Parts: sequence; C-alpha cells; structure tokens
Amino acid sequence: MNKKPLYFLAVLSCLIGSLYFYFNTTHELFFDECAFCDQKVLIRQKFYEDDLVIALYTHKPIFPGHCLIIPKRHVERFEMLNEEEISQMGRVIKKVNVAASNVFGTSSYILLQKNGLEVGQSVPHVHFHYIPRRTGHNSTLKFLIKMYIANVQNPLSRAEMQKVVEQMKKAIESDDINR
Repeated sequence: MNKKPLYFLAVLSCLIGSLYFYFNTTHELFFDECAFCDQKVLIRQKFYEDDLVIALYTHKPIFPGHCLIIPKRHVERFEMLNEEEISQMGRVIKKVNVAASNVFGTSSYILLQKNGLEVGQSVPHVHFHYIPRRTGHNSTLKFLIKMYIANVQNPLSRAEMQKVVEQMKKAIESDDINR
C-alpha cells in the first residue's frame, strides 16, 4: 500500500491547521468586546431567542445552514454554564436541526464547541457550531479544508444574511406551532 498520499494529507492538514490557529488567535479574542454580546451582530444574525439561549446564522458559513447556538449570558467556557443553560442549549440545538433540515435539506450535522485560545476558540463566549451536511456529502477532507478557509472568506452580504435569517425564523416558528 502506497502511504505517500496519507503523508501528504497529514502534512497538508497540519499546514492548514497551523494557518487556522494563527488567524484565529490574532483576531477576535484580543478585542475587548464580545461579538456575541454586540447588538449589531445579534440584530443582523439572530433567528431564535428565548430567556437563556440565542441562535445565530454565522456570517462565514462553512456549509449552508452553519449556525451558532449561544447562551444569552456572557460565559466564556462551557464549564461555566449552569445546568439550566446547558439543558436549554440542547433543546435549541434540536430546534435548529429541524429548521436547518427543512430550509437546507440537510440530513446530518456536526456539533463543535471549543474552550480556550489554545484550541482555537475565536470568540470568548461559549458557542456551539451546528454544521449540517447533506446526504452524500461525506468527504472529511472537503469538510476540513472548508473549515480552515472559512476564516479568510468574505462574510455573507446583508441581503444573503437577511434571507437566511428569515427562512430560519419561519422554520423554527412553524416547528414550534406543530409541537
């Protein structure tokens, strides 16, 4: 068995990972203000809110349907959440999954949550990345590459963001009515 392609992929992954962590550690974490506590961000990206949790559509999606689930209270690390917040975040992740499945035709998803600068946490506020995938889209390499380049891509335009936020709001509201 020829191991050269595996070595190449390993080296490529390390290189891309290094760039990812470089860009993540030199941006948002060093700002005094939290992006998820910024009302401009919330107004532009929020499609769900309750007493404890907010769901946002990310401004640089890895794949269509990439959302963020955050506690309303500013908390930097997962272990700082209380039990009620953890439970409610789980319920909101389920709601987001149903809505994203309806809006984007997705069938599977990845949940990603980082705690600390050393692992690439880019905003010092607990957040779960909900990253959906469609049936047949199972390339791990494509996922990794798109994840690493998401930081350097242009954010969605105001019109694109507004369209997705409205679609997700409607999907969540119709799902709430049916429960």
